[in-house]
Amino acid sequence: MATNTTLIAPDPTICGQKIKLGVIDQIAPRDYSSVLLFFRLSHLCDKQHISQSISVGVRNAARENPQLLCCVSQNNDGREEMELQWNACSGAYVTFKDYATPETSDLWTSGSFDDLEREHFALEKLPRRLVHGCVTQSTPGLSPCLVVQASFIKGGMILSFCMHHTLADGPSTYTFAQSFAKHTRAASLGQEAVCQPLHHCTDRSTVVLPENNVELRDLLDWRVVASDDKFSDGTAYPPDELTKVKYATYFISERNLRRLKQEVNGASGEKFSELEAVCALIWKCVVQARDINLARYPEAKLSITVDARGRMFDNPVPTAYWGNFCEPNAVARMPTACLREACPAEAAARSKVLQQTLSEAARRIRAAITAVDNRAVRRLVGLLHQMPKATSLTWNVDRWPGPDMLIVALNRHMYNSLDFGPELGMSEAMRFTIGNTEGKPDGRCLLMPPRICNGKGLEIMLQYDVNTLERLRSDRAFREFFVWRN
Repeated sequence: MATNTTLIAPDPTICGQKIKLGVIDQIAPRDYSSVLLFFRLSHLCDKQHISQSISVGVRNAARENPQLLCCVSQNNDGREEMELQWNACSGAYVTFKDYATPETSDLWTSGSFDDLEREHFALEKLPRRLVHGCVTQSTPGLSPCLVVQASFIKGGMILSFCMHHTLADGPSTYTFAQSFAKHTRAASLGQEAVCQPLHHCTDRSTVVLPENNVELRDLLDWRVVASDDKFSDGTAYPPDELTKVKYATYFISERNLRRLKQEVNGASGEKFSELEAVCALIWKCVVQARDINLARYPEAKLSITVDARGRMFDNPVPTAYWGNFCEPNAVARMPTACLREACPAEAAARSKVLQQTLSEAARRIRAAITAVDNRAVRRLVGLLHQMPKATSLTWNVDRWPGPDMLIVALNRHMYNSLDFGPELGMSEAMRFTIGNTEGKPDGRCLLMPPRICNGKGLEIMLQYDVNTLERLRSDRAFREFFVWRN
């Protein structure tokens, strides 16, 4: 088994049926969210049996949620809307590649599983073309919603799944991972887990009752897309401003998380959460490391993903709702000069200034998260309904070359605690990207799920030019809490 690909097609009785998307699905990035999980394997493992278990896992997860076998396409209504449909020629693709065979070993140049672990599973060592399944359009204009690949290397396996963001957001992707793990584990034991069909809407456009008479000036975090803009993207890449770009991974221990929270709380007397405290520190230190031009960018924005499912009260949305419901983002604003304020050299004075800045940043972050409520969602949906096209609006941010950034909070999605069975067990680490960002700074910071070996400590991942990353690595306040990994 060097390379083998299987298509899991939808039930013929539903082929041709479509799912009407809601406006929140329409404004999601029109690209794939990609998850990587890393499993250590014995050299005596049965790769064929593992592959069969994974195939059964995907197939049975799709029995619970047939939307996984949809494909995504643009409809012809003139509004540039996307739609989901079941097509007999498409479905979920599952690929197996063995880079440990003599015929394919030359393709894999990143070493063994132990080598990857020593470098903390750096994305630089995981080229997309090798570890992610090939997204095949069996019919022009139709893209599969789910592509899975298992890559065997010396000492382990890399499991990837790419899910189209139009289909689902982060919480829904994690729901799939839970189902996938459950069924893979059962298959590896020669059993069959109970299938619990997921209730899904065939018309997502009715889930949220839009608010009427909303104007663009009421939603400052959104703007009309200019003709030369890229939809749903807060970045631009002027050739003269791009230098060498890399991913970086940093780690904050459980002990340092507690200490950071205590220091931020102590400066204000308030009780901020660990999320609010760590986001405040990241915000300040990244803006400072980027050496932002204060005259050009007097204000910096921090966007944070918020799952709004449990915040709807006039027309409640189940917490298990499958689709996209992490809009609008929470958006905190702060004068760039405050975030860039240098800390004194003397330890006590430095600590005081830092704590004051972080507590103010945490306060603004909390207010922004709280503001993502029932009315905020309804107003956004109401405004989007009025637009001539589904792509008429985009986020009013400038993540590159501007000072704004987006924090994607995945830390509560416990990927590394999912049990895939006696052969695979639990993942050593999880990595995540949205779209193909290789070589391009995208202004996102990812809060990763805890790794088993790290207790409740957190990894963060971000991607900037090497000069920014070096300044961040040497920042005294940042390295007081975070350790650089790769």
